[in-house]
Amino acid sequence: MVKSVRRRRALLAGAVLLAGSALWFGTDEVLIRVHSGGGIAGRYDTVVIWESGKVLVGEQDLAWSWLTPGQHRRLRAALDAADFAHVPQPRGGVNFGHRIDYDRWSVVVTDGAGLGDVLAVPLEVIGEYRHR
Repeated sequence: MVKSVRRRRALLAGAVLLAGSALWFGTDEVLIRVHSGGGIAGRYDTVVIWESGKVLVGEQDLAWSWLTPGQHRRLRAALDAADFAHVPQPRGGVNFGHRIDYDRWSVVVTDGAGLGDVLAVPLEVIGEYRHR
């Protein structure tokens, strides 16, 4: 009897966890991933932004947040205007830069290289994360 009760409780807890995950993530897909950093300090941060505007930021100490409606609009407009197919790729290793994963593209830029508008919102998110 005790095992049966424990088993039911474990199944219920698993169902609640699964339902909560489905509500939080739903069918939301990743919109863009930006991995930034390097340089003398060797600091790296990753930002993952979902279609809904949900954000995961950090490298070791992760934090969840949401884009503001204005940030979401600016990022969408920048992504629509970006020309990922013609971004010049740096030669050799990159000690400081940004890797942007968007749709089928994965590009590395060291100075924005035409994607400064795309980087603006993710870099704002990193700035907010670092100053919390």
